[in-house]
This record gives sequence, structure tokens and C-alpha cells, in this order.
Amino acid sequence: MYEIAVSSGLSAKQVSFTWKICQGLNGRYCQKCRRWGGGLEKRVYAGTCPLPLVWDMVTVMADRKFSYPAVQAPQDGHSDIPANQGMIREQLRGVVDRVTYHNPDNGWSVLQILPFDAPGRRETVLVHQTKVFAGATMSFEGAWQTHPRYGRQFSATRAEEQKPASAGALEKYIGSGLIKGVGPKTAKKIVRHFRDQTLDVFENQIHRLVEVPGIAEKKLEMISAAWIEHRAIRDVMMFLQSHGISTLFSVRIYKAYGDEAIARVMDDPYCLADDFYGIGFFSADKVALSIGLATDSPRRIVAGIRHVLSAARNFGHCFLTFSQIKTQVEELLGLDLSRGLDGVLETMEADRLLMRRTLVPAPGEPSQACYYARSLYFDELYVARRMAQMTDPPDVDTTRIRRWVQLYTRSRHLQLSEEQAGAIQGITGKGVSILTGGPGCGKTTATRVLVALLEAMKRRVVLAAPTGRAAQRMGEVIGRDAKTIHRLLGWANGQFKKNEDTPLKADFLVVDESSMLDISLTASLLKAVPEGCQVVFIGDYDQLPSVGAGNVLKDLIGSGIVSCFRLTQIFRQAAQSLIIQYAHQINSGNMPWIASPFKDPSVWHKKTDCLFLDADEATAEQLQFIRRIKALTDVNKEEVTKDLDDPDLFEFRVKEPVRPYETEIQIPEKFAHVNLDQVAAAGTRVEELLAVLKKVHPWSCLHYGLTAVDVIRKLYMEWIPRYHGASMEIQILSPMTRGSLGTVNLNRVIQETANPQAPGKAQITVGQRVFRKGDRVIHRKNNYDLNVFNGDIGTITAIDAADLTLSVVFSSDTPPVQYRQADILELDLAYAVTIHKSQGSEFEAVIIPVMTQHFKMLFRNLIYTGITRAKKLAVFVGTRRALAMAVKNQDISKRQTALAQLLKDEAAG
Repeated sequence: MYEIAVSSGLSAKQVSFTWKICQGLNGRYCQKCRRWGGGLEKRVYAGTCPLPLVWDMVTVMADRKFSYPAVQAPQDGHSDIPANQGMIREQLRGVVDRVTYHNPDNGWSVLQILPFDAPGRRETVLVHQTKVFAGATMSFEGAWQTHPRYGRQFSATRAEEQKPASAGALEKYIGSGLIKGVGPKTAKKIVRHFRDQTLDVFENQIHRLVEVPGIAEKKLEMISAAWIEHRAIRDVMMFLQSHGISTLFSVRIYKAYGDEAIARVMDDPYCLADDFYGIGFFSADKVALSIGLATDSPRRIVAGIRHVLSAARNFGHCFLTFSQIKTQVEELLGLDLSRGLDGVLETMEADRLLMRRTLVPAPGEPSQACYYARSLYFDELYVARRMAQMTDPPDVDTTRIRRWVQLYTRSRHLQLSEEQAGAIQGITGKGVSILTGGPGCGKTTATRVLVALLEAMKRRVVLAAPTGRAAQRMGEVIGRDAKTIHRLLGWANGQFKKNEDTPLKADFLVVDESSMLDISLTASLLKAVPEGCQVVFIGDYDQLPSVGAGNVLKDLIGSGIVSCFRLTQIFRQAAQSLIIQYAHQINSGNMPWIASPFKDPSVWHKKTDCLFLDADEATAEQLQFIRRIKALTDVNKEEVTKDLDDPDLFEFRVKEPVRPYETEIQIPEKFAHVNLDQVAAAGTRVEELLAVLKKVHPWSCLHYGLTAVDVIRKLYMEWIPRYHGASMEIQILSPMTRGSLGTVNLNRVIQETANPQAPGKAQITVGQRVFRKGDRVIHRKNNYDLNVFNGDIGTITAIDAADLTLSVVFSSDTPPVQYRQADILELDLAYAVTIHKSQGSEFEAVIIPVMTQHFKMLFRNLIYTGITRAKKLAVFVGTRRALAMAVKNQDISKRQTALAQLLKDEAAG
């Protein structure tokens, strides 16, 4: 291999680098060849082993081909799934005639290409390149697309620079600004002098440029330095692309690591997953294996352990046990870790890569070690210690407080329940406390009176909530300024401004929607609470727990250490709301009977605030089959043909079915190829056809030729605006992201209806997501630099398609947020969001799909959280069977946390 590299004309540094790689790969197992490493050099040189790094570093460089990879953004910001998967990929080769646009920050380029297969034509190519110059001979891989304004374009997902195809192209290439000090005139002189040896001179004999008139030693030094810089960028990009890293990330990696990129990745390929949002463990692991890391390398096992601990955090767990780590890492890496895992974990603990805690076991059970990511270990410990310190009661005059509350409520004609009055008095007498209760039980009224009382006592009160919408709603109902916790704490230089050294200026902190608090945010908040400041956490513990790790509100209640005040009485006015009635029924495990406009159309005109539209999924063939049976068997023939856009749509009725709570529409094989017209004309087998029809729920959307997706689209675009007003804010809340009724597909459907592509309307495509001006979007992770946070929902107000930037307004009292391309990865469409993402928010109207396709997520607290997001209207779309499954299915999965136990231990001293 060494001789091959030398004979290929590589530099000494490249030869050494290539040899080092090959030495490291020998003795390793090649997954592609299914062979071990002996004779690796011969197999690489022969092209029979496709190990990409060695093959590219030797054969590609020997052929003088320079790879520049193109954009391939992930379809999900944190996903390892490549974008454009399944897309028909095409090839385009030609010479760059002109660089129409190039953004040096993200590499986004618009090129005019003269294709080899169509002389005289010019094609537009969209691609990500670190640098690109006119005259370069390029080979692109991607797909054709048609832009409404700019027409036919080639969107490249890979690009490769090749030798210039002609002397003219070569001259244009080196004189295009590629090399500082070489303009068009100098380029012409160089090409005339060296002819077809020009590129070889630049690569291997650059000192010979002094042979060209006008190039002296000083200018040679400048040209040489520029060429070396260009070659370094080229080599880094080629290296990254050879390991499957898209150029969107390649550009970001090069800008972050510079010329050290190859060395950094070779030394620790898993740094890519740590340092770059959008590159996950699986992509980093592929890079690690392709550069020769052994499958059973301790470095790979350590990375696998860190990954499963991180993944556990995403499921709400603070720690994993030894057996859980062993099982998950074995499955992740395909290894048998029966031996040696203890040693790896001990080494990681010694190297401070993780922490271990042994919990006191339940009676009769053995103790077991629990392994944490370091940050979670200390966050959990801090919260327990700080809470235990804050439980000491302050000195208050309870009689005076009781008298003040009576006078205040009387003057404002408020009627507090005994629970509310007791909670207000109790909270003022506790250092830290909890106020909890379901919808309609008076948490808001109690909080409003509490805040007024505290202000009358001259206490400095601060209101906070985990999300922007929750803070906005809190401020509106309390009548005071409220901030998100992140904005309250501030952010600068990678950390919160408010902390133990610079605490908040507050005497009493009120935190709403506390069920959303994860352990890390709680720790950061408590660090900013000054000594003597009281805290009350307000929330409904029956709602979904936090998206992040921990189950703070439930753990605090479960510990028995923090005083908890529960409100259970539903007030008369709230009890009139079907949303609140049904929410409490669901939370109690009782299946509510929810009216259907398909059965009783008058519910629309009565402004009933909770509805159920029975809906199913069906193929076009099945829908046509149902329609033909109805028409041919005289079952409500007139209603069947009713215009679906008619305002009196819901007057269609059908006879009761055999099974009123199930839909099993299938076309029986005996009717699959039968001419239904002939069947009807002969008057035979009609009863068999009717038997098929009776299997469809009497109020199912299938009777109207609609699927569940069609129903949701019509609710969003037509029916809710028609009966409840066009200005009503509508939010679709789905249990899952996948499937026909998941957020991904519903966002696509609603976007194409509510905000379709149109001439003159700017749009940006990132992976498989398209963003247009006017789109509703959600931010998916905390971005302290932009001051936007996970779950913030806003609207795109401006798009610069050329620069790949856009602006989003999240609230009326904040300026638009400017997104660069890398930040756009953190956005998603928000016509439909998951119920988890909706926590802490309220919407005027919500549409909730409930189908058995979501069975993995059909839990009581999920549906309970979804319905309580609605202020004026909640509409379920799906099957009552699926809703019944959810109501009966109490989520018994327990988050692995130690906060409750630690709090007890700290309180006990």
C-alpha cells in the first residue's frame, strides 16, 4: 500500500496518513467483504474491498479526482435517517459556467451548469459546497424538481469535482478566483506553458510555476499557500463524504474543527454525535466502523453506554440499572457483554463519564447499582437537598391572612371553596408547597387570590411557567407579568445568568404547569431561588409527565415531604362544560358518551363543546364499494349523492349496524370481481351486500366517502370555521408522529390545503420538510442563542429562499426570530403536533385522532392531557373502540428516578 501511495503522487503527509489507516485496518473484520484483514492492501487496490476511506484516499487521489459532497439534510433534526431516501436519483455532469450564488456561512450554492449530454443548454443546480468556482468539471447526483418561480432545477445530494474536460475549462477553473494571485490572464499563461500537465504541476511540482513569465518567488509563495488551503478543504470534505456524512454537516464540521477535522474524527468519531445536532449515534458509529474501529473496541462500548443513557433520558428516566445497560448495549452494538462490562463501567466512573448510585431496596429485594449521566446525577441530588432545606415554615399570621382573604373575596364577589381557602392559607405558611387539581377545580382562582394576598403583604412575587404559551396564559388569567423559566433565568455564555451567585429578586415564586418540569430545569430554577424565598408549584399531576428526564411533580408529592394542597371540587360553571366533564370521566377510567354530528347534526348549532366524529381509514376501492352498495340497494339513495360541501351535510342517516362499535369494512372475495350493476339488476345477493354494509359503523365517515384524514382536513378547513367562526384557533393533537394520522402526514395534508405552493410564494426545503411563508411551525429543542425553546409555536413571516433563511414570530410582544439554515433543522410544521408537545398550552379548538393504529400510545393520561388543552371545542376523530382502549389503559410504566427517596433521606438528616 505504501508503494501504491507513493507511486500515486501523494504528498508525504498523505502517504503517512494512508499508511497509518491501512495498518490500523489490518486484522479487522470488513463487514462488506465478510473477511478478516489479511491482504487488505491488495483487496483495496483491486477494488474488491469497498472500505471507503482507503479506497478514496488512494485510488481517487491517484486519479486526480476531488470530491465535494452536497447537501443531504436529515429528514428529522435528530435522526440518522438520510433525507431523500426512496427518491429517484439521477446523474448530471457538466462544467460550472457561473456561480449565481454562494453563501460562505453554510455553503449553499446556486450554479449554472453546461451539461455534457445537452450541448448549448444551461441547467440550474442547487448544492451545498464549501467552495465552488466557474470552470470546475462536476458530477452531481440528485433529482430534478420544478420551482414555481424559477422553474426546472437539479437538487443535488452529492457532488464530485473531476479533472477539467478541456484546456478552456482548465483555464477558466484556475483563473476563477480559486487560487489567490491567479487571475484570468495569469491562468492563460500557466495553461499555455504547462498544457495538460497543469494540474500535476499544482499538485506535485508547484515550484515550477516560476517558469511562467510574471510569476516570481513572492507570488509563488502566495499561490502555493492558497492551493494548499484549497487542497486541505477538499481533503476534509472528501474524507467526511466518504464516510456518509452529508455536506450540510460537512460544512459545519469543517467550520467547527478546521484543518483538524480529519484528525478529530479519526481520534474520536463519536464526537460528531456529541457536537453536532442532527448527527446521531448510528451515523457516528458507521463512521467509527468504516475507519477501522473494532466492533468490540472499548471506545465503541463506552460510546454505546453513553448513547443508551442519553436515550433513557429521552424516555424520562434519570438512570439505568446494570442489567438494562447490558441488554440495551448488546442489542445496540451486536455484542455479547457477559464479560468485561463491569470493568468498562468502573473505568467510565473513574473517568467521570458517568455516576453510580445505590438505592435502598424495597423490603425483600436486593440493592442494585443505578448509573446516571453526570449532569442528571447532580441535578437530582441538588433538587432533593434544596427542597429539604426549603421545607422550614416561615413566620406568618394565619388569623390575619384568613381575615384578609375573606374581605378580598367578598369585595370582588368571589366564592372560594373550603379547599381553596385552606390551600391559600397553607401555601403562605410553607417554604415550598404544591397546589394540584384537575380542570375546573379552581386552581386559577386560588392562584389569583394568592398573588393578590402576597402583594398586599408587600412580597415580591415572580410568576413563571415552563413554556411560552403557558407563561402567556398564566399572565393573562392572573393579570400579572409571567415569564418562561428560561427567560426568567436568562442565558449568556453557555449558562443561565441567574444562579446561586446571582439569584432572583423575589420573595415568592409561583411556578405553573409544574407537571412539565424535568429534573434539570428544576435544578437550574432552584439554584436561582434566594434564601428565604417561598416557592409554590402548581399543576395537574394526572397529566403527562415532562418531556425531559424526571417526574418532578409526582416525586415531590410521593415523597410526603413537600406539603401538597389538592383541589377536587368541580365548580358549577365549569361543570357545564362537556370538556371538563369528560376530562374527569376519562381521568377516573370511565368511558364518556360523546355526541356525534353524523348521528345528530344539531350538535353543531348547539355549540356543543366536545364531539366525536366516527372515522376509519379505507382504500379508494373500499370507499367506492360502499358507495355502490348504497346506490344499488336503495339505502338512502338520495342522501348518498348529497354534495359534501352542502351546509346541511350532516343529515345523512343509515340503519343500525350489526356491531355498532366496530368497523370491519372489507370487500369479500366473492364480490371482488362482481359487476354490482348486474347483481342489482338481477335482484340477487342483495342481502349479502347489505350484510357487508352493516359492518360499517352507522355514523362512520365511510358512508360519506371520506377517510379519517379527509375528516380532519374538512374539520380544520371547513366545518369548525363554519360553525364556530373563521377566527377560531385550531390545533391538531396526535398521539404519534408516524402513520396516516401521525403528525408528519397530517402536517403535509393540512399544509397542502391551507398553505399550498403558489407562484411567487417563497419556500425552503430541508430534507423532506417544506416551509412556506405563513406556515405554522414549532421549535423542537432549546436554542439559547435564538432565545427560543422546545415547544414554542409560531408563524413564518418571511423567507429568503436564496440565502436559506427565514423569520418566525412566536408571540405578538417579541420580535421575529431569524433562522439560518442550520437552525431550520430545529423547526417542524405545527398544524399537527404530538400531545406531548402540547403540554402547557391551551388552544381554542383541538382535533384529536384516536385510532387503533396508535395503540402503543393509547394511555389514559395522554387522552386526558389532550382534551384538557381545549378551551372552547374538543373534537375526537377515530373509533370509540380506540378511545375506550385508552381510557381503560392506565400507563403503569414507571420512570426511573430517585428524587422521592433522596428527598426522604435528606429530610431525615
